[in-house]
Amino acid sequence: MSLFSGIGAFEKALERLKIPYELVGYCEIDPFASKAYSLLHGVPESMNFGDITKLNEKILPDNIDLITYGFPCQDISIAGLQKGFTDVNGEKTRSGLFFDALRIIEHTQPQVAIAENVKNLAGKKFSKQFSIVLDSLEAAGYNNYWKILNAMDYEIPQNRERVLIVSIRKDIDTGIFQFPEPVPLKKCFGDMLEDEVPEKYFLTPEKVKKIEYSNFVQERTIIQDRGGICRTLLARDYKDPKCVKVVRNEKDNTNCRPSPLQERSDEPGIFPGRDSPYIKDCNRGGT
Repeated sequence: MSLFSGIGAFEKALERLKIPYELVGYCEIDPFASKAYSLLHGVPESMNFGDITKLNEKILPDNIDLITYGFPCQDISIAGLQKGFTDVNGEKTRSGLFFDALRIIEHTQPQVAIAENVKNLAGKKFSKQFSIVLDSLEAAGYNNYWKILNAMDYEIPQNRERVLIVSIRKDIDTGIFQFPEPVPLKKCFGDMLEDEVPEKYFLTPEKVKKIEYSNFVQERTIIQDRGGICRTLLARDYKDPKCVKVVRNEKDNTNCRPSPLQERSDEPGIFPGRDSPYIKDCNRGGT
């Protein structure tokens, strides 16, 4: 069973690992994400339970093996307001929806539950909230194994640290679970990008210059290194999208990958060589 499903990242992981599963249902409040989930995983949207706060756990089957739940991070992330699980009025925040996942886990008692959230949850500021998560799951009958993992240690060229919590029901836990060891990264950011991208995703020369000569380091760092690792992709990137260097071939008015020399440019926004610089918006340009 999938909670806070998004477009189904946990499900895609199971598919890639060739682990067969039967979906009990998914839970996603956003209609666009729900539609994408349905199309990507070939299931009808009628399997979507919708708003988790309105999901009656008593209607769920009692033989669920696995529950996955990447509960909202907005009130924990350093990019958010960091309210925690409750606001100043004592009302449950979006991140406080963890308690709805807990309610469902307590009732259905799956063999395993896997949670994912931002690294900050396991940090000093939210140590109280993290303890609540672990203690609540333990009280529900689970042994918890957690670790901060980085996507770039598992074949994805993105610096993306997330805390994973694997909760195994005590009556079946053998104590042998271990998180996988890091594996060598054989791809760079450029390997994940499309070679041909519509013109509308390219910035104007004026915008390029603004980024190049900005006095704000944060603005200059939106230019990503094709030959390296992408910085963490964020929900707010639609406002200030991360970009990647592309070379304009003026002879036939086409775009191409930078030369090795241009790939190795040490200064953000500086484009060696004689070609006119363009920058591709890598968030909307096809990763």
